[in-house]
Amino acid sequence: MYTKLMRHILLFIGILALQLFVVDNIRFGHFIHPCVYVLYVMLLPFDSSQVKLMLNGFILGMAVDIFNGTPGLNAAATVLICYLRPYIISLITRKSELEGKNYPSINDMGLQWYVLYALLLLIVHNLTLFLLEAFSFKLFGIVLLETLVSVPVTIVIIILIVYVFRPINSK
Repeated sequence: MYTKLMRHILLFIGILALQLFVVDNIRFGHFIHPCVYVLYVMLLPFDSSQVKLMLNGFILGMAVDIFNGTPGLNAAATVLICYLRPYIISLITRKSELEGKNYPSINDMGLQWYVLYALLLLIVHNLTLFLLEAFSFKLFGIVLLETLVSVPVTIVIIILIVYVFRPINSK
């Protein structure tokens, strides 16, 4: 129990630090905004309760918001994907495929499953985040463009992180 909690705390701090001190300081272009902190939500156990997921998402999103000066935007988008995560997992996975598996990982679920999982979560997250940021449907074209270019870049970065830090993602 204690080591599991420590693992989640270290994962939280590590991914948050990576987002805030590395990814946020790299200029990818005007429309590309990678949100690699979503990886923390992706790596939470399959059996996490909805309340635990949403609380973790809120704390993570608020931490990003505090450092970036975006009042609640990341928190709202992250809480939404935490709410939808169990439904997305059940949409793309049969119950029999989850037997004996505790965490979503490339090793257990396969690269194709993991990319689809990341793709669905990131599309919802980025659309929500960018729409809240724009706060206007008049800018929906720009929001859509930002989403369409940010999601693939974020997925590539997340896959690289998962492969580089594979022991963190193991059982």
